[in-house]
Amino acid sequence: RYPELATVCRNPSTLILYPGAEATNLEEVEVMSSSPSVMIIIDGTWSQAKDIFYKNALFRLPKQVQLKPSISSQYVIRTQPTNTCLSTLECAAVALSILEKNKSIQETILHPLQALCSFQLQHGAQIHHSKEHLLKNGLYDKPMPKNKRKLRRMELLVNNVKI
Repeated sequence: RYPELATVCRNPSTLILYPGAEATNLEEVEVMSSSPSVMIIIDGTWSQAKDIFYKNALFRLPKQVQLKPSISSQYVIRTQPTNTCLSTLECAAVALSILEKNKSIQETILHPLQALCSFQLQHGAQIHHSKEHLLKNGLYDKPMPKNKRKLRRMELLVNNVKI
């Protein structure tokens, strides 16, 4: 249905940035210097990205890579599921800086995001902590879900279980 996407996904130098048990840490991946690497990064909410990844078999063809969860999101005006979740922009910036072995790429790309958050905070926006942080500190003020699967996921967040 999407021949151009199929061609990209079948290329051995293509990577897909999506966390999971099958994913390799991007810092441990050998990138072929003979041909430029292509990285697919799915943009959307966490549930949208999950649906896109699992409903499209083409996305299981490229080597699956993930980022080491060592940095926290700088997108502080939006609530993330966990403390180590990053926005799509942050993922792209970190991934490019790793692939190019140049930390300044990350800083350059994230500078506008930092400026945006700073401007928003100066004009009334609030800092949002992750859902994980709110649950662990008893600050989660929304009703708990009735769905047992969602409730179980929230329990796992509180108990530091990787989900």
